[in-house]
Amino acid sequence: MELALDIVIIIMIAVMISFAVILNAKLKNFRNAQNEMAALVAQLNGAISKAQSSVETLKRTAQTEEGRLKDLVIKSRHLADELAIITESGSHLADRIERGLVPVERLDDEIDAETEYEEESEMLETLKKVR
Repeated sequence: MELALDIVIIIMIAVMISFAVILNAKLKNFRNAQNEMAALVAQLNGAISKAQSSVETLKRTAQTEEGRLKDLVIKSRHLADELAIITESGSHLADRIERGLVPVERLDDEIDAETEYEEESEMLETLKKVR
C-alpha cells in the first residue's frame, strides 16, 4: 500500500513538474512578447512626436503663406484699380482724339455714348469705394 501511495505521489509530482516546465515556457514567450510590445510602443511614440512636430511646422508655414497671399491679393486689387483708371483715361483720350477727327454730325451720336460712358465711370468709382 505504501508503494502504491508512493507511486501515485511520484506520478503527481512528475505531472506537476511537466506543468511547471510548460508554464515556464509560456511565461518566457509572454515576457518576450511584452518586450517586443514595449519596443513597438516606443517606436509608435517616436512616430507620433515626429508627426506632431511636422503638423506644427505645417501650420506655421500655412500661416506665413496666408499672410503673403493676402498681401498679394491686396496688391493685385490695387493694380486692377489702377488698370481700370488707366483704361478709362485711355478711352477719354481716344474720345478727344476722335472728336478732332470726326465731322460734327457724328458728334451728337457720340455725346449719347459719352453720357453712357460717364455713367459707367461713376459706377466704376462707386465699386472702387465699396472695395
